[in-house]
Amino acid sequence: MALCGIARIDDLMAGVASTPGIGAGDPDKASVQVIQSLLTGQGGKGLPNLFSADYGLFRGVTAAAVNTFRRRAGLPAGVHVDAAMLQSLVKTPAPSAIVSRGYLTLALDFEYTGLAKILSVVAQMEAEGTFGAMNLNRDHAGLSFGLIQWAQKPGRLAEILNAFFAASAADFVRLFGGGDANLAAGLIAHTKQVDGGVDHGTGVALDSNFDLVTEPWVGRFRAAAMWIPFQRVQVQTALSDFQSSLAMIRQYAPQLNTERAVGFMLDLANQCGNSGARGIYRSVWKNGMAVSDLLRGMAAESVQRVSDSWKAGTQSRREHFLTTAFLSDDLFKDTTNAG
Repeated sequence: MALCGIARIDDLMAGVASTPGIGAGDPDKASVQVIQSLLTGQGGKGLPNLFSADYGLFRGVTAAAVNTFRRRAGLPAGVHVDAAMLQSLVKTPAPSAIVSRGYLTLALDFEYTGLAKILSVVAQMEAEGTFGAMNLNRDHAGLSFGLIQWAQKPGRLAEILNAFFAASAADFVRLFGGGDANLAAGLIAHTKQVDGGVDHGTGVALDSNFDLVTEPWVGRFRAAAMWIPFQRVQVQTALSDFQSSLAMIRQYAPQLNTERAVGFMLDLANQCGNSGARGIYRSVWKNGMAVSDLLRGMAAESVQRVSDSWKAGTQSRREHFLTTAFLSDDLFKDTTNAG
C-alpha cells in the first residue's frame, strides 16, 4: 500500500496508537478531505468535494456520514474517525469510488505525485472522479465510460476495453461477456470498428446486439468499474494517455511547464482531443505572451468552440484549473509510473 503522504492519515492506517482521530471542527483540512472523499465513494450523500468551499471542513453532513458508515460497518456509533473506521473505509468495496488522493494511494497503491495527482483533479472534473461514470450517448458519441470518459465514437472506448482484456482475459469474459468468450470478443471487435460501431451522426449502435447504452451492457460496465484490478487498469491507462498527450504538448508549448499549466492542458486535451488542444493553443498564442494570459485566452477560446448548452460548464471547468489550490504554479515534475 502506498502512503497517502498526509502524516495523520498514514499513521491511522498503520494503527499508530498515539494518533488522534478525526472529528468535528478538526483543523486538519487535508485529513478531513481524505475522509470526505472516501465517504462519498461509500455512498455518502451531499458531502463536500474537490470543488466545494467546505471541502476539508468537518461539519454536520460529514459527521452524519461518519455515523452512518460506522453503523453499517459494525463499529460503535459515533461521529469520530479512528484507525478502525479509516481502515474499514479503505478496505470495504466502494460502490462509487472516487479517484481521490486517499483512494488512489491507500486502496489502489499509486503515489499521489506527478501525473497521478493531475489525473485525480481532471477525473473529478470530467466524470466526478468515479470509475463507473457513463455518458449514455447524450453527446452522440455512443457510450463514454470511466475516469476520463473513454468515448465510443472516437475509438477511445476500445482502448480501455483492450487494456482490461490484456490485464485479465478471464475477468473480462466474466464481467463483460457473462462467461461467454465469443460475446466478450464481439464487444471488442464492435468497438474497434469505424466510429466505434455507432452511427457517425447520432451515436446509435449499428448492431443492436451491442447497444452499449442499454442493459445488460450498462450493468456489465458498472460491475467492471467496481472490480479493483480493473480500477487500477483505468488509472494506468489514463496515465499512459496523459503521458502521450504531455509529450505532444511539450513539443508545441514548452513554456507551459508548471503543474497548473500542465493540468490545464491535459484537461483541455482530454476534452477536445490532442489536435483540438493544439489548435486552440495556436489560435491564441502570440510571441512573448505571458503564460497567464495564454491560459486565459485558451480558456476563452475553448468556451467559444462549444455549443451554447456546454458553454457554462466549460467555462467553470477552465476557471477551476486556473484557480484551484490543488495545483501549484511550481515547475511540473512527472515522477509517475504509468505501469
